[in-house]
Amino acid sequence: MTRVLAALALCLLAACSTVPRTAGGGDTALRPDAGGMAVAGSDQRIDFGRAEDGVIAAATRVLGAPPVSRAVNPECGAGPTTIVKYDRIDLLFLDGTFRGWVTDDPRTAAANGLSPGVTRAQLEAGGYGPFETTTLGVEFEANGVFGLLPDGAPDTPVQLLWAGTSCFFR
Repeated sequence: MTRVLAALALCLLAACSTVPRTAGGGDTALRPDAGGMAVAGSDQRIDFGRAEDGVIAAATRVLGAPPVSRAVNPECGAGPTTIVKYDRIDLLFLDGTFRGWVTDDPRTAAANGLSPGVTRAQLEAGGYGPFETTTLGVEFEANGVFGLLPDGAPDTPVQLLWAGTSCFFR
């Protein structure tokens, strides 16, 4: 009976949380954040500043699949950027060093609980903002993780989340 009551208490606490829920469950093994990526269920991290080969090996091991593609974009503002694409997340490297990530997949939740698909209304209810209209759309920042909405309507879902170096043209 004690276990049932404890489980019920945990469920009630989760229901009262003010952090927006992830749109698609955020079931990925990597939890991207402002400093790189945490490995879900452990104290391990893949932080910005690590060597490309090691990051790709670690991410492949954690995700259980190799990258889908690898390309270099020579026109990024920060300089030629290598973009390594996995099923749910892209990793960005400058000069062989992990510098950023970007995701548009609702199944990928950042460590702060946000995922693409969360609406502006959910962000505001969670205390996130301010929101700034840019040439890309409506941008916001949440604990070092940045996001993009196509417009400012309350029911508009987040299209992208990213941290670190990005390759967006404004």
